[in-house]
Amino acid sequence: AALREGYERFDPRAYLRNNYLPPRADFSSEEFVVPWKLRCLAETFASGEIRGRTLIDVGSGPTIYQLLSACDHFEEIVATDYLAVNREELGRWARGEPGAFDWSPFIQHVCKIEGRGEPWQDKERRLRERLRRILPIDVHRPDPLGCPLSPPADALLSAFCLEAVSPDRAAFARALLHVGSLLRPGGHALLLGALGESFYLAGPARLPVVPLALSDVRAA
Repeated sequence: AALREGYERFDPRAYLRNNYLPPRADFSSEEFVVPWKLRCLAETFASGEIRGRTLIDVGSGPTIYQLLSACDHFEEIVATDYLAVNREELGRWARGEPGAFDWSPFIQHVCKIEGRGEPWQDKERRLRERLRRILPIDVHRPDPLGCPLSPPADALLSAFCLEAVSPDRAAFARALLHVGSLLRPGGHALLLGALGESFYLAGPARLPVVPLALSDVRAA
């Protein structure tokens, strides 16, 4: 209940300003978190091991950076978020509406580190084509989408989500179990996050994060 109350004050635009514009969005060195995240994802998907028909992104928030390398390896991407305001923000970008957040610096950086010489506009267009569904989700329910994902996902991606919406380690472990039900047997689950984090900011909202150790994630 306390988490829900906190997220009622979540402002997607404030969150994007706080975390995805300069000075936080600094691409000059991988000592900064934004290029580190993009490099992790690019290298992971470049292995060719994580691919298939459907990728589900659990807790997308109002962001698409986490899908830029993934979109080359899946026919369909399903984005999800608990908050309607985040799903609306994603929809504005997916439809290319005026005033949507400008992700072009991120797309350009990913194209640079992937090193294929692809025009960034091609990757942007491909992600928009493959981002076919944006669905509500509640990771604390045994059936997070309210019905089974059909067909089950070949891969599951979740970036900085489950630890940010769980009040304690036990809730984090249950949430991971719940979202795992969306994945086909033998599929891949990719988690990207921060260890030891205790809060983050989204405008006036200071949102708690359960601080995790690597052993907590592995146990879950």
